[in-house]
Amino acid sequence: MKKHFIFISLFLITMSSFGQKKLLPPKMEIKDPVLKEFISNLKNAVKKKDKEYILSILSSDILVSFGGNGGIEEFKSRWNWSSDDSSFWKTMDKILQLGGEKYKGGGIYSIPYVFSNWPRDDEKYGAFEHMAITGTNVNVRNNPDLKKSEIVGQFSYDIVKVDYEKSIRSIDETIWYYTESLDGKLKGYVFRDYIWSPVGYRATFEFIDNEWKMTVFVGGD
Repeated sequence: MKKHFIFISLFLITMSSFGQKKLLPPKMEIKDPVLKEFISNLKNAVKKKDKEYILSILSSDILVSFGGNGGIEEFKSRWNWSSDDSSFWKTMDKILQLGGEKYKGGGIYSIPYVFSNWPRDDEKYGAFEHMAITGTNVNVRNNPDLKKSEIVGQFSYDIVKVDYEKSIRSIDETIWYYTESLDGKLKGYVFRDYIWSPVGYRATFEFIDNEWKMTVFVGGD
């Protein structure tokens, strides 16, 4: 009986978030054969940590930060390119997994969809106060611990409020985000693998001189 009560309670808590704003991942559809091949090559390069290929697709004036001068040398400096443990690989792999919207032509393509499809026309979803859950049935926990915490509910592709002061960080990244449903009924910690910010890292590719180049790889706003 106790197990059934817990299950029903969890179900009701999860259901309470269903009325919230969703940001569903669009079907990543790339019919342009050149762009399709480019994205495929990029995925392979990230998997193999092929630095030479990555440098070959960078625009000479790639935007790397909002305070620097841009360009390939800044890219190398920002991403500790001489190290075998550059965080570039993990970051790019993540946004490639998230994917982008359907390519509509025009020579510009951006990933991930959390950036390109964010509802910017609605002031209720401020990009610095909200993030998007990037999976279905993502657990929300009462404590930032996978083994010693209670699951208090679940989100599925919801836009959620984030309290960065209550979130848990390591030296250089947030591990657990303290989240809240838009109606305030569900609160708790979500693990970093299942949430992304609309002003998190994103990449823009442009078709320049008959080839695709990465012109933006930046986080923040």
